Formats: sequence, C-alpha cells, structure tokens
Amino acid sequence: MQTMELVDIEDVYPYEQGDERMNPRDVDSRECREYIAQLAEQFRHNRLNPGQPRVRPILYRDGGIYQIIDGECRYEAMKLAGTRRFYADVFDDLADAEIARQEAAKAMVETDAKRALTPEEMSRGVQTMLAMDVPEADVAAAAGIDVEGVRRVRRARRAVQDAAEDMTLDRLFAIAEFEGDEAAVAELRDCPQREWRGVYERLLARRELEDSAAECRRVCEERGLSELGEDDEGTTYVDRFWLDERAAEKVSEAIEGEPCTRYRVDGHWFEVRREETPADRTTEDRRRRREEEERRRYDGAREGWELEAEARGRWLASAAMDPGSARATAALLAGRAKEAASPFVELTGAEVDFSPTPALMAVGLGLSWSPDKFLAAKAVTGRLQVYDLYGDRAARFVELSDAMEADGYEPGETGAAVVEALRKWVKRNGR
Repeated sequence: MQTMELVDIEDVYPYEQGDERMNPRDVDSRECREYIAQLAEQFRHNRLNPGQPRVRPILYRDGGIYQIIDGECRYEAMKLAGTRRFYADVFDDLADAEIARQEAAKAMVETDAKRALTPEEMSRGVQTMLAMDVPEADVAAAAGIDVEGVRRVRRARRAVQDAAEDMTLDRLFAIAEFEGDEAAVAELRDCPQREWRGVYERLLARRELEDSAAECRRVCEERGLSELGEDDEGTTYVDRFWLDERAAEKVSEAIEGEPCTRYRVDGHWFEVRREETPADRTTEDRRRRREEEERRRYDGAREGWELEAEARGRWLASAAMDPGSARATAALLAGRAKEAASPFVELTGAEVDFSPTPALMAVGLGLSWSPDKFLAAKAVTGRLQVYDLYGDRAARFVELSDAMEADGYEPGETGAAVVEALRKWVKRNGR
C-alpha cells in the first residue's frame, strides 16, 4: 500500500540490511556534499513546500520508523536546510517500495538523458520567470546564477524590450553593463548574434580608454594645464602616455617633473607639453627630441602590444567556448589542428571528425604564432631585420588576424599597426 504522508525527519533513517547501507552513493564525499548543498539551496526556494524537494522521497515504513528507499541525498539536503517535516511516498510493503525505487531510477536516467537546455532556452526560461514576477532569489536558484545576474537580466530587458527574447544570458549581462549609454546598448542590441562578443570587447575597450582620458584631463586641469587647440603654437613635446589604468598616475609624475602648460589626447595616447624656449629650436635639441620620441614610440608600441595581446587572448577564449560565434576563426584553427594530425590519419586510416570544437581551436591556437612585445615594437617602428622572422610565422599570424577580424574582432591601434607591418613583410619577403 502506498500513501503520501507528512513525516518527521527525526523518524527517517538510511535503508540498511544488516550492517550494510543499501544506498550506493557516498554521501560523505566532497562531490556529493557539494551536490547536497546545491539541493538544499533549491529546496529553500520551493514556494509551495519550503525546505522540501519537488520530487518526494520514497520511504518504507518499518514499525515506528521510516527507511529511505529512494532520496537519501534529498534527505541529507533537507537536514542541511533545517527542514523538520516533509512529504514522502510511504510504502508498507518492501517489495512495492523497491519497485517504486527502480521506476524512480529509470525516470531519473531518462531525464538526465534529455537534451540539455541551449543558452537561448535557458535565457528564455529566466525571462519567462521574470515576466511572471517569480522572486529573484527563486529565479537565481532555478537557473544556477546569482541574484545580481538576475537583476542584470531584468535591467537589460528593460533596455532592449522585446529584442531580449532571443538573446543569451551572457549577451544580456553585457547590455546591462552599458545601461544608460543608449548608443552602446543599441550596438549590442542590433548586431548579429555571432558578432556581439566582438562588439562588447570593442565597447569595453572604448569605455576604458574614455575613462582613462577623463582621469588624465582631471589631473591636468587641477594642475592648471589647458587642452591644446589645433592652431596653438609655441609649445613643445614633453611626454606621452598610453591610456591605460596607470596613465593618470604617469601624467601626474610628468607634470611634477617639468612645468607643463598644455595637454592633448591623440588616439590611445595622452600627451603633455610645455612652453617652447629658444633652445628647443636648435638642431641639436630637435635631434635629441626626435630620438627621444622614437624611443617613446618604441616603448609605447611594446606597452600597446601587451594590451592588444590580452584583448586577443580574451576574444579567442570567448570564441573557443562558442565556435559558432566565430566561424572563420574556428575553421582556421581546427584546420591547423587537422594539419598536425595528418600523419596519424595517413598512418592509421582513421576517420577523425575535425569539425571545430573548443578543444580543436585550443590545439590550433597552440600551433599558431604571435609576436612578443619586442618584435611587435620593432614591426611598428620599422626595425624588423631578416633574422627576426623565419618560416611562415608572419603569414600564419596575418591569416589568423584576418579571420578574427572577419568574425568581428576589432584590433586596437597597436594591434592594427603590427598586423599591417607583418602583412607588408610577407608581401616583401614572400613568406
């Protein structure tokens, strides 16, 4: 006989025969305890029966106690959640309880075998819950994200309205970051799905550039410097700095070192200047300053390439996790992995699927080449020598860069200069 009963958790015990526990799971293992903690958090957000699972455990009534036939992890999770009483399916016949356990196990396997939710389906599920005014904490628990993530989705939905329906959660997170910037939100809303990550990286880099420039301006104007106009004359170059997170600090140090009076923003650079003196007009002084400017240009290119290499790395990592969003890059890198595996295929005759995957893209990238900051600086400043490059390294780098740009990646000023310099190298040297 089967009944649904509200039982006291203190009357429930693991199922044992003799001294042997019949539950095959080790509920004390680290992995199982992590799983139990996740279950406990979900149970706390069960609005119908707080602290209880939505799928009732199966118990066998053995005199005045209950033995757990199915649901020991749920039992442990309820204890962790502080649940005192819970609903269960209770059997008086052990054989019937065992049959119920077997059917529950089948159902669990069938459920686990179903296709996992796509990112788009997960996003629609979260948005549907928000539209139904499900509490944010409940949405977070169901979706496996934090409450702040749910709030970002809500803000993004408010910003893009119906366009949010077909967007993934990570794209909505990106839109929420630019809340209040209508132009940026419009770009992220209107671009094709496969291009939004590249658009996001570009907007993020632009915002960081603008924030750095604004901080440098603030430092200069607090010290009495004014911005250089297009027709202003009578000033000479003092120093320039790449607009990164330390630019304002460097500008402040430069102003303390010399009596600067003007500043200007030049692309990714922030320059400070002072009033020109007669000595600045001499040939020797101009030669010295030209050499100093060339050196600073070389140093700036090194710093610029470090930032570019980080941006390329972030973009490639994102593309590798979603090959469909960067088809040209994914195909190229998977092709390079296939080239490396060709001896194995030829030797064994094995049929290997080389369709782009994150793993194949990682292998293909490992077989590619990228310049270090010193070679990049030499390329930008025209100092490359014959011995600096060998084989088809430069050609393969340019090929990868072109594929990335075709997929929406936008290089910074230094990145574009390095690619163009190496493209000219390939054209001039035939490799």
